[in-house]
Amino acid sequence: MRRNLFVLTLLAVLLTGCSGLSKMKSKSGKVRYQAVPNPVETMDDKVVVKFTGQIPEKYFNKGCAVFLQPVFSWEGGSIPLEPMTLKGENVDGDGTEISYAKGGRFTYSDQFDFKPGMENGRVVLNPVGYKAGKTNEDARFAEDVLRDSKGVEFGPVLLSDGVNNTSSWVDIKGNISIAPINYNKTQGVVETADIYFLNGTSVLDWNFSMNQKFDSYNSLQQLKRIMLEQGLPKQIAITGWASPEGEETNNVGVSKNRADVATAQLNKILDEVLETMARRAKVKPQDVEYYKYQQLKKLIISTRAAGEDWVHFVVMVEASGIQDKHAIINIVETQQNVIKREQMIRNMAETYDELNTEIFPNLRRAQIALYYSEARLSDPELAKQASLNPAKLSFDELMYAAYINYNYDTKLKYYKWATENHSQEWAAWNNAGAVAFYLDSIDEAERYLNVARDLNPHNPDILNNTGLLYLAKKDYTLAKHYFEEAKRQGSSDADANIPILNLKRGNYAEAQKTLKQNPCTYNLAFAQLMNDEPSTAIRTLDCCLDQNADVNYLRAICFARLGDKTNCLKNLKASIDDQYEYKRKAMVDTEFSEYWDDDEFRLIVKLW
Repeated sequence: MRRNLFVLTLLAVLLTGCSGLSKMKSKSGKVRYQAVPNPVETMDDKVVVKFTGQIPEKYFNKGCAVFLQPVFSWEGGSIPLEPMTLKGENVDGDGTEISYAKGGRFTYSDQFDFKPGMENGRVVLNPVGYKAGKTNEDARFAEDVLRDSKGVEFGPVLLSDGVNNTSSWVDIKGNISIAPINYNKTQGVVETADIYFLNGTSVLDWNFSMNQKFDSYNSLQQLKRIMLEQGLPKQIAITGWASPEGEETNNVGVSKNRADVATAQLNKILDEVLETMARRAKVKPQDVEYYKYQQLKKLIISTRAAGEDWVHFVVMVEASGIQDKHAIINIVETQQNVIKREQMIRNMAETYDELNTEIFPNLRRAQIALYYSEARLSDPELAKQASLNPAKLSFDELMYAAYINYNYDTKLKYYKWATENHSQEWAAWNNAGAVAFYLDSIDEAERYLNVARDLNPHNPDILNNTGLLYLAKKDYTLAKHYFEEAKRQGSSDADANIPILNLKRGNYAEAQKTLKQNPCTYNLAFAQLMNDEPSTAIRTLDCCLDQNADVNYLRAICFARLGDKTNCLKNLKASIDDQYEYKRKAMVDTEFSEYWDDDEFRLIVKLW
């Protein structure tokens, strides 16, 4: 009798358990799952999967457990994520307990490394329920529960369709630090005189404000006094320049005409000097012209139309108090197309007004320089020598040749040559490391910077560049250490780079506070966008000096979030016109998912 009673009781329990599990499966649609955010996002090159679950009341059987394991799938494969277990009130073991009467809420979070191609990936959950007195703590995969605990699949749930990778658009290049160049271009120069001109002209006007400001007429007379005191120099160099604005061909012509004006002024002075020298030498009147001829034969006079003075422009901007000077210099150094370079600089009206007032007038000039010893090579001559035979250049000459070259691959070539032939010069190793980093050659940059740090361990330039290196390597602790030490040693570049750490870590609010000190910058706009301020971000992007592909792409994202299709597609097209490969990014970017089926969008991103 007792045996029969036990069998009946056991059968009742089993039937109740099976019934409870079947009921949970049949009503599993009432369980609400919500990815936060949806679609899932990347953070610091990792896909972060977060979702919440809401269990209704009188749903979760007291004697059951549910094994949850999201699976991320994309064309390249699938990744089972960390499992989680929910359990009823009568189930022992690990797991989040859910009340039968009240239901409950739970939160799940896991992450994994992002790889290109994952943008179209999906996160799917297929809960597996099972009857248990204790949770299956050994189970690592759904198959384990299905096999060992006679689990039942409740059916797939799509948590997220796609991966938002906007977090990767942070600019981690930052401000690299190039060691100061010690090359003295004016070695051998005793005196120079500059004559200034109105914009676009080569008309000599001694009453022009710039000539009055720098006392140009008396500077020219000073050359006369020096030659009367010291005799004729070995060489006189005349160079005409134009400010970097307007048509380049016209500027070359203008600079030539300015050099011709300076040559005419020099000829007058030379004639006066030689007349005086002839009198002092008591040359007979009939022999004066021959005397002048013989003296001029010994003198080398070179005339050069230098065109747009980009080198002096960079030097003056760097020394100025212009707020966006780093962005301006970056444009000059990275944009090889002169016409596009000038247009980028014009795009920020306020900054351009400052350049027009403080910088450009100083560049519209012709210079006369007296050399009483061996004259330095001109910039073009120096660049040519560095390219053909760098062994003939001194360390300072080679470093200067790299400094004035706007092609970063060529810069690196010169700096590498300097490290091989001047191995004890820390500046060569630092600059090679900084440029290698800029070119995304991280391992190469690390080798150079390690040597630089051994040679000069407390140098702020080296410390800042090392911080950028560790930022790229995602060692944020060391990056922070080197940035802070560089800042302590006086590096302004490090001060500007520290906010990038917060951007990479997702501390967008903190980064935005710091970046506000540098308005009209890409990373400030990025922080504003990630802080859900797309309209503010658009205004910041509009005033960025360098209106490049990245700026246009980020602005397209901002307009997409605002639902402004016209401006979104306009900026997306501008970005793709500049960087063709952005077609592929846009095709899978969830920021544009609302337009994926739009004919205009499809035309813009069509791959030929």
